[in-house]
Amino acid sequence: MFERAGISYLILEKATTIRALGSSLGLDASSLPVMEQLGLLEDFIKVSKPVRHFNFYNEGVKPIGMVDFSDLEEIGGYPAIILDRPAFYNILTKNIPKEKIKYNKRVLTITQDEDGATANCSDGSAYLSTIIIGADGAYSAVRQNIYKSLKAKGKLSSNDAKPLGYNQHCLVGVSKPFDPELYPILKNDYTDFEIVIPKNDPFYAVYMPLPNNRISWAIIQNVPRADESSGDSFRFSEWGPHAAQEMADFVRHLSNPFAEGGTLGDIIDNTPMDLISKIMLEEKFFESWFEDRVVLLGDGMVVPSAGLGANLAVLEGVHLCNLLVDMPSTDQKDITRVFTAYYRQRAKIARLALGNSRQFGKVMGDRGPISQVVRKLFLNHVPAWMSKQANTQRVQYRPQLHFLPPAPTETKGKIPARPQEPRLDWGSRGLQKGSLLPH
Repeated sequence: MFERAGISYLILEKATTIRALGSSLGLDASSLPVMEQLGLLEDFIKVSKPVRHFNFYNEGVKPIGMVDFSDLEEIGGYPAIILDRPAFYNILTKNIPKEKIKYNKRVLTITQDEDGATANCSDGSAYLSTIIIGADGAYSAVRQNIYKSLKAKGKLSSNDAKPLGYNQHCLVGVSKPFDPELYPILKNDYTDFEIVIPKNDPFYAVYMPLPNNRISWAIIQNVPRADESSGDSFRFSEWGPHAAQEMADFVRHLSNPFAEGGTLGDIIDNTPMDLISKIMLEEKFFESWFEDRVVLLGDGMVVPSAGLGANLAVLEGVHLCNLLVDMPSTDQKDITRVFTAYYRQRAKIARLALGNSRQFGKVMGDRGPISQVVRKLFLNHVPAWMSKQANTQRVQYRPQLHFLPPAPTETKGKIPARPQEPRLDWGSRGLQKGSLLPH
């Protein structure tokens, strides 16, 4: 977005190279119009599959219910799609000039003054910028820096002061190609999420067919919350293959819905270890999103599950970029106004998405007789009109970049998009070219 806006930027990446670990992610009509504006829509369609249903099974792979997402394209004009993270990162990085990504730059501290904000890295390098955007994940070093400063000033809320722990164990992976004759479901040009919920095992398994006869899979366990004081939350916070083997061995017996008598172990054995990751996360909404010239984006401020993080981050990027393009000066007063508007525009929607994610996780992950009844009601007795209403709510908000030609959403979908957020009124200064744009 910054590239197309003409905003000068530099990406500091802590890894030595982009490592697209993890499983898969989803995009839908709320984020795909922006991809169309950026000229990336066809690239994403080519490497993805449209999502139709979520199918649910018991441990014997007997159907216990279904959630229908097949009307999302009819409602919003774009399908819900699933793709693996390597494909997602490849599309993004090929559209960013190589010199604008600096690798092996782990940010340790951030200092701020009237001239700007400086990111100080572990290799001794330092980078001064007008603003710093922390998009460095759930265990954000940028967030830790600004929260330390806010706490010293007595401005950090009690919620944000609590250490981020974990209440979910997740094991995710993307397999190598399978023979579609072995798993005929891979021949479909759409994806159904196949979700197996055992009665007694504490885990539930999600299987998602991908293009090129591959399978994305995830094993999720809800656990009592643990905080970082034990050290485990940071130990397992990275997306990576470390600590994955033990959990993979423990869940090999789980049923595989693609073949009679099949197990998850059959899929794990066809998944490279560098594409298997174990993580521990807590779903959380952070109330402080910025301090002075430093602002957060993505999992640094909202940590959802259910594959929602990428979609939320794209929309947050749209809002922030729109606001920055119009900002008439780099004075702290104007930056604060932009960041405040960013929080106001996104916080309510982020809270709602997080609430939906928590509700889904609870329905899927909780065990016991009451949970079984709740699941049965959720999967089999929700009226069609209510399901359609939920899908409409999910994709009715479709913000676009105001400085690019709009995607033709008025000719797509039966439900009109909500009006775009109004631009900030900068008075006569708003007639000037944005302060972050080349002059």
